[in-house]
Amino acid sequence: MSGRGVTIWFTGLSGAGKTTIAEKLVQVLRERGRKVEILDGDVVGPAFGVVLDLPVEGT
Repeated sequence: MSGRGVTIWFTGLSGAGKTTIAEKLVQVLRERGRKVEILDGDVVGPAFGVVLDLPVEGT
C-alpha cells in the first residue's frame, strides 16, 4: 500500500440505493484487503446536530 487515501462520495435522491451500492463496494474492497469505512449521512448526520448543539428538527 502506498498510504494514499481515496474518498468516494455517492449523491442522489433518498431511496436511490446509495447505501446499498456503498455496502457492496465496501464488501468487494475488503475482500481485496483494503481498509474501508462508510460515513452514511442517515447514520452519522443526526449526531452533527448534537455536536453543534442544534435542535433536532434542524438536522
